[in-house]
Amino acid sequence: MDEIVKDFLIESGENLDRLDQELVKLETDPRSKELLASIFRTIHTIKGSAGFLGFTHLEKVAHVGENLLSRLRDGELQLNTEVASGLLAMVDAVRRMLSEIQSTEKDGENDYPELLETLKQLQTPAQNSRP
Repeated sequence: MDEIVKDFLIESGENLDRLDQELVKLETDPRSKELLASIFRTIHTIKGSAGFLGFTHLEKVAHVGENLLSRLRDGELQLNTEVASGLLAMVDAVRRMLSEIQSTEKDGENDYPELLETLKQLQTPAQNSRP
């Protein structure tokens, strides 16, 4: 396995561990600009690195998650149970793809269409109005 990919896997794993902790904190302080910015940066970094390395499925999932996080960060949406669940599902999918990369050096065949649709729907304020 290429050294760059190994570094990407290590860094992404560490970032996702921190992101998990930040998502838990975010549930108790859903308007925290600092937490939202940090979570956004983590997903943004994974997306950019995935794109650079040619992991298109991972890049696509991270991109849609990043869009949702951007709307949260900018105050256009508020964190609620559905959004938190969607973000956790995105993190789980990213972890699965990282595991696939670790095993096969590819991000798999699954591009998570249901998850992508859910994350896109959560970006619509009408879908995001429930606390």
